[in-house]
Amino acid sequence: MWGAVAAAAVVVVAGGYFAVTAVGAGGSGCETVERISVAVDPTLAPVVSDALAATDVAERGCAEFEVRAEAPTDTATELANSEAERPDLWIPDSTLWLLKTLRSTGALPEVAKSSVANTLPVVVTRDGDAPAPATWLSVLQTPEQRIGDPLDSSASLASILGALAESEVGLSDAEAVAAALVPMAQDFGRIADQPHGTADLVEQVAVDGGTSVATEQSVVTYNAQNPSTPLHAVVPPTGSYFLNYPLAVTAEAGPRYGTARDAGAALASVLSTVAAAESLSEAGFRPSSAVPLADGRGVGSAASLELKNPLAIESTLRDWSVLALPLRTLVVEDVSGSMAAASGDSTRIALTVDASLGANALFSDRTEMGLWAFSIGLGGGDQDYRELVPLGPVSNVVNGLPQREAILSAVRSLPSLVGGGTGLYDTTLAAFRRVKEGYDPNFVNSVILLTDGSNEDEGSPSLDELVDTLQREQDPVRPVVIVTVGVTTDADPVALQAIAAATGGTSYIAEDPRDIPDVFVKALNSRTQRIGGE
Repeated sequence: MWGAVAAAAVVVVAGGYFAVTAVGAGGSGCETVERISVAVDPTLAPVVSDALAATDVAERGCAEFEVRAEAPTDTATELANSEAERPDLWIPDSTLWLLKTLRSTGALPEVAKSSVANTLPVVVTRDGDAPAPATWLSVLQTPEQRIGDPLDSSASLASILGALAESEVGLSDAEAVAAALVPMAQDFGRIADQPHGTADLVEQVAVDGGTSVATEQSVVTYNAQNPSTPLHAVVPPTGSYFLNYPLAVTAEAGPRYGTARDAGAALASVLSTVAAAESLSEAGFRPSSAVPLADGRGVGSAASLELKNPLAIESTLRDWSVLALPLRTLVVEDVSGSMAAASGDSTRIALTVDASLGANALFSDRTEMGLWAFSIGLGGGDQDYRELVPLGPVSNVVNGLPQREAILSAVRSLPSLVGGGTGLYDTTLAAFRRVKEGYDPNFVNSVILLTDGSNEDEGSPSLDELVDTLQREQDPVRPVVIVTVGVTTDADPVALQAIAAATGGTSYIAEDPRDIPDVFVKALNSRTQRIGGE
């Protein structure tokens, strides 16, 4: 029981916890005061604490709120763990987190208030450094675009969902969005260990220039602290996918749940006051109505992009988690005599070389890659393949050249090797075994095989024997995937499909060798389809 003294609020800040304590309740009409824990996104936690501290215990529904600034990833983990201490209430930065909780727990938290504040993803630049983007797709396609991890950053995920929402209404193409994620996810893996919160991304623009995807609130906060060197925030004219900061009830089911729900209603009322709205605005947040910030701060009016297909959220997160894994791949290119055949005003091998050089840029510096060429007897004696660059990281030096430059140089030399028949099956099995020998669990281990013909080596295994061997030697714990690319319709689609399927890979036909870069994009995306179906 509380002593009969005047009600007061004392805010104690320690290690991310903001304890808003009712010192007295005797004159407030509260017989008892409940202790309620609230996990709040760190960007909003100080505003929530200040709003509670400005009220008396009765206005807080006879509750003492312990506000803890906590990243939504941490709260979501607590809710998914039945043995963890979960908060009674939760204010993440977006309803997206409630949907993720539904996936991990099977239950959608009850919402006490759909939005207590708002902000939106923006593109941040130094003034005049970059033109305003036309769409979110063009943002994702921007080279060296800084973006956080969509698995833990709502702003980053919302920028991708904005591009998908554009595609739903015909403003962009969903396949182009998927293609844009490939180099972005691969590049993100390179910087994953560096700070990439929205405030960090804003700071990186200030120091190094370029562009970042952050939030309007983070930019407004930065500009308030650095008035002499403000940054510029823009959104595409198509709009943005808003972050709505919902207030959810997350207490365990049982007698305490009703208490937490009542406390949630009281907290929602506190955060709806004029004083709270002023505090939100001062901190760079829009109100729950999402009307623009006053005094020319922020990006002004922006349409709200909505995703019609909620399953796209789940698939986007899954795809990103797979695409962000680096590749360890052996590229095996056909140099049999048929590759000298004319193709338009060029030859198959010349166009394949050009396309391979262009496709090389799709692979990040975290990729481990090697290159083989093959035709019957090319390796000497019965060996149909020749290793041009051994499989290894970009830090390797091969014949005095860095790994990537060595591969590009070897690709340019392919026309000089053209001749002989197609030694497809022996080469395929040897490449599979080579990658398997050095299997690395931190990579997607694969073989990318390009050929324009069918097997012509009479001394090699049959297709059925090759497929049986691949299936027998494939280790589900240490999988090696073969991706086959048929160059023109002269390739053997049945054999290539069977080879790829035996390892859980995919097969493509590039009717024109110029299509090879697009095929590489599809091949990289195919990893998400394969894992999603497992």
